[in-house]
Amino acid sequence: MTGQPEPQPTVTEPQHRAQVSALCDLAFGQGRTTVVDLADLNRGRGAFSVVLRAELAWHGAPPPGGGPASVAAKLPVEGPNGEAARVSGAYDREALAYRELLSGAPLATPTCYAVQQPGDGSCSLLLEDLSAHRWFDQLDGLPAEVAVSVAGELTRFHRAWVDDDRLGLLSVRRNTIASLPDEALTAGLARLETTWAEELGAEERARYHNLVDARPKLVEMFEAAEPTLCHGDPRADNFVLDRAGRMVLFDWQQMAVQFGEADLAWLSATSLNVETRRRIDNDLVEAYGGSFDRYRLGLALPGLAVLLLAQREVAAERTRRFVAASLTRIAAALADLDVVGLI
Repeated sequence: MTGQPEPQPTVTEPQHRAQVSALCDLAFGQGRTTVVDLADLNRGRGAFSVVLRAELAWHGAPPPGGGPASVAAKLPVEGPNGEAARVSGAYDREALAYRELLSGAPLATPTCYAVQQPGDGSCSLLLEDLSAHRWFDQLDGLPAEVAVSVAGELTRFHRAWVDDDRLGLLSVRRNTIASLPDEALTAGLARLETTWAEELGAEERARYHNLVDARPKLVEMFEAAEPTLCHGDPRADNFVLDRAGRMVLFDWQQMAVQFGEADLAWLSATSLNVETRRRIDNDLVEAYGGSFDRYRLGLALPGLAVLLLAQREVAAERTRRFVAASLTRIAAALADLDVVGLI
């Protein structure tokens, strides 16, 4: 599905309105704007954040160049998901991205009007409203030409960071597959045999078991590959295309320092239908200008990380479809490109 996301019912929670108003005051000045209406933009996609579209009324003269008529507010969630985001540093990574790392990057990102960090490990953002841009639904799978174009844009960003002196100083994850807890991977494998046994055949489930067994050697191979700054989660739900057809990439909570083809593998394994990915694997690597073997190696990341996703509660139908599609697509990629065979 493409096009502007359909607005959800008006959000009436007083705490959300107060939070968005405070962000607007921080961004534009006390009392310069009033939040006229709030609508939910998450549409069941995000686990760590509430994303709201806020229509604004301006008081007095707008800022130079005019003030936005609407903005997007990204707020931390409460409960277990919010705690997991705090402990893992997801909120801190995104704050770091918008405060320090994305200005002047050879990659389009949303304008950030305000970053608010209260000191408890959470973060709230006021961002450009991207509703009018071209959106994609990850469940549908990306068109091949879009995926190839995105591969080219990712490499420009990655190349700008190779050999950057700041890489060693950034407080982000490094070698992501090394940081995945053993107990979480074991729990994910167990869920494949129960919750997801109807969606995944025995052969597909075995691919995940084999990948977990191979992880120690794959971690060494990840460590040996030349690192850069990676987005960490460049899937179809996390970018739009602007009017010029250029990718605008958001949701920087999973940033990591590792080799760039890991981002490319994440894009293809999560966001392409199996048939499309098989058809354009070579095109993606060519557009990226990278190594096909490193692309194969990068598939270990979604292959292991999806075992954490497999443990998510699946009461909502979209969530079930999302997890099932992810498991099926990634299992096919692990087999097609013989990731374990790399060792």
